[in-house]
Amino acid sequence: MIGVNAFYIQRTRDRGTMSTISVKRLNDVVVVKVHERMDILNAPSLVDEFNHLLDDGITNLIVDLSGVHTVDADGDYPLLHLLRRVQEVDGCLHLVCPPENPIRVFYELMHLDVLFSIYETLEAALLDFEIYPDHQPHFSNGHISLS
Repeated sequence: MIGVNAFYIQRTRDRGTMSTISVKRLNDVVVVKVHERMDILNAPSLVDEFNHLLDDGITNLIVDLSGVHTVDADGDYPLLHLLRRVQEVDGCLHLVCPPENPIRVFYELMHLDVLFSIYETLEAALLDFEIYPDHQPHFSNGHISLS
């Protein structure tokens, strides 16, 4: 039986940005769902949050970008930083990006999609970690405001 830990972290920061993330843990995999935007305004806060996870010993992550609607050239830095840090600890990083997602389109245009394991759905990413969709996290509560 696969156990689910409800909330892994609950940090709230408010310095004027509108972006939030939700973080859930399933066994040794952490699912980070980013909402709304990835841009110059919240890139530093995303890097901080990813660093906190890695500093806490998390090495297997899924970053769900299906809720992101705005991205700019600075918005890719947190994911590239996370990828480098995960590789340093022999971890694994999966991204969830539906085909029409602006980040996926941006990554394909810039040929950055070859760096990441990108899945169309959270279910597909969970299956790759051998976590089955009926045990997936629910993100109805626990939003974390990013600065």
